[in-house]
Amino acid sequence: MLASCGGDISVPSDPDAPLLQVRTEGGFAPVEWILSNGPTYTLLADGRLIGPGPVFEFYPGPLLPKYQVSQVNEEELAEILDLVVEIGLPEMTSETDDSAAGFVADAGTEVVTFWDAEGGIHQYSVYALGIEPEPEDPRSAALADLISFLDESRRGTEAVPYEPERVRVLAGVSGAPRDPEFEDVRPWPLGDDDPADWQQLESGWSCNVYGPEALDIFQEASEITQWMHPDPMMDAPPYTLLVRPLHPGEEDCVVPSP
Repeated sequence: MLASCGGDISVPSDPDAPLLQVRTEGGFAPVEWILSNGPTYTLLADGRLIGPGPVFEFYPGPLLPKYQVSQVNEEELAEILDLVVEIGLPEMTSETDDSAAGFVADAGTEVVTFWDAEGGIHQYSVYALGIEPEPEDPRSAALADLISFLDESRRGTEAVPYEPERVRVLAGVSGAPRDPEFEDVRPWPLGDDDPADWQQLESGWSCNVYGPEALDIFQEASEITQWMHPDPMMDAPPYTLLVRPLHPGEEDCVVPSP
């Protein structure tokens, strides 16, 4: 139990358990971005904060997204939990503020998930957060403050690369146009693992999950790399693979539909 200005709030006792997660879902974005987009932040019960790493300003960029881990201190953790209480997450199951939907089109939705001491999941979502200078719903304003606080807490702190336990691979045939100048088609990298045998998603893509050793396979790949069909006798278009480390609290093959 941790004290908060809004009262006591129960948090997981396992230091490796997820406590809070923030992500952006939907919006007007390429299908591959929607499918591969991961959480913006995941806060663990011991104050470790997983967040985005450096952004590469060259093309093509690396296939693998870079996540880093920093540590929030006790005062920062208390402030975060104050904002969790202000949003009302401990009393929620799943609520949404879509009041901006009537005048904002194609925006993303900010989703915050809180895990209590029993592992119960509490979620609050806000459509087009940040489009309006000040949300009318005070809970949405508190979510905006929470995201800003997480942004600020990482500045000037030491961070190390995130080492995941699970790596998700999505396989599909991309409909995005390709620039012949940057053609990059490589042999299938995953042995006898055929995407036809993976979990099939409603989006038409296939999903499989591997251990952290899978990251080594894709270290030299870029965002435009494509992969030949695992059966070289098949006259099939190359696959696009969307690969990223999973955060604690994420399910293996649950991805948003584009």
